Parts: sequence; C-alpha cells; structure tokens
Amino acid sequence: MIDSVDRQKFAEDGFLVIEAVVPEPLCSAVRQNICDFLNIREFEPDDWRNSSVQAHGIVPIHHPQSLWNIRQLPSVYRVFAELHGTGALWVSIDRASFKPPSDTFDKRLSTDPIHWDGDPGIRGKLSTQGLVYLTDTEPEQGGFCCVPDLYRQLDDWLPEHGNEVRRRKPDVHDYEIVKVGAPAGSLLVWNRLLPHSSARNESNLPRWAQYITMDPAGASSAQETLANLYREKRPPDWAVRQRIANQQIPEMGEPAELTELGQRLTGIRSW
Repeated sequence: MIDSVDRQKFAEDGFLVIEAVVPEPLCSAVRQNICDFLNIREFEPDDWRNSSVQAHGIVPIHHPQSLWNIRQLPSVYRVFAELHGTGALWVSIDRASFKPPSDTFDKRLSTDPIHWDGDPGIRGKLSTQGLVYLTDTEPEQGGFCCVPDLYRQLDDWLPEHGNEVRRRKPDVHDYEIVKVGAPAGSLLVWNRLLPHSSARNESNLPRWAQYITMDPAGASSAQETLANLYREKRPPDWAVRQRIANQQIPEMGEPAELTELGQRLTGIRSW
C-alpha cells in the first residue's frame, strides 16, 4: 500500500495522504454518530450554526461502533504497520471532528496556533498522529495544516528556540503553512515532530474527520490501560484533561464489537 515514493515524501514532508483507505459507508456511519451526538442534520446549515461544538470542532465521542469499525479496518492497520515496520501495534482511542464553515459560526470555535503535541526535542522511534477525512475535503475546508519547511530544518532550529519548544508553539511567520485536503476515505498520517494545527474553515461546507493513529505495542501496564479504556468506554486521561464540553464518562451503551485484529489493536489480546 505504501511504496518508495510515499516513504520518501513522508520522510521529507513529515506527512502522507493515502487515498481510498476507508469505504464511504464506514465514513457515513461516523458522520451519523456525530450528527446524533450534536443533535444536527448533516445537510442543514442552520443546524451547523446552532450546534454545541467547540474547540477546533472536537466532538467528544470515542466509543461508537462506527469509530471502532474504522480503527480495526485492515486497510488502515496496514498503512501504520508498513510505516512502523511492525505488525504489533496498538490503536489510539481518539475522537471525531465537525468543523462548520467559519461564516456560519461564532467565536466559540477557536483555532490553535501551529503547535506540537509533544516535545519535538525528544527523539526515538517513529511516533505518528493521523486522521480520516469523512467527506471530500478541500484545502480551505478547515482541515489539517502543517509547516513542512520547519520540520525539515528542525535539527538546526531547535537549539536557538528553546522557549518556543517549551511552549510547543513555534513562531512560523516566516514559513509557509500548507493546508491539506483529500477525498473522502483518505487517511492522513503525520510524524509527531511535524508542527501542525487545524485550519480555519473558509468554505461553505463542514469539515468531518475521525482522528486515529497506531504506534508499536509497549509495556504490559499500558496494554492493560488501553484494554480497560475500551471495556469501560472511557476517554483517555489526556482527553479528560482537555475538558471538552459534553464529554460523557463513561460513554453510554455496551462496548463495541471487535474483530480479532481489533482485539489485538486494543490490547484485549496480546500480539
């Protein structure tokens, strides 16, 4: 699924878009769960305007069956397995995103500066982040944006920008910010060292996405934590700390049904 050209692009730019990874029915099911949670209709702009979504459009649902169906999809797994060079992976229990057009929304929908979600000075094995675009998404539709030029210069940049590193928010005024669109069902994966954010939605359509990543399996204590989050239908601690409005702890309903692959990705079964 990933060829030598893809690997070179990922190494140079810090991100990669792989199209046609997730079938439309799976994308549609997640969109419906988002609509149900926000009490909106997918094609009604008045509903978008009156929705309760905040903070980058984050929708704090982690455990609907639809999200798990994408997490345990073999084609998604294969991308991460090829990037990491191992099949022994664990999946993130992340959430969804619904970002209305900026001109139909108010100041509640903030846009974070370009940032890192961890310390870019700490290096080790490849660590990734990712998302699935749930509809065709144009570059101006409020999706992923990043700064590949800074990523390429990071080793030279870090020693001279200690304060920006500590705050995890680099000054990128002198750099091009690249906005990344892609067709529905595309999987976008980026290196955690890539400075990134979520852009303002300048289109007339919402941006719909599901965040997902996989990293190599680790210690048994982390495996138990991951498995218990699934069993108890709880958000991860980092998501709880963000205090996103209307987060349910635990989320309602029975745990999602998992395939054998899903059980391994979730730590229910060991690799």
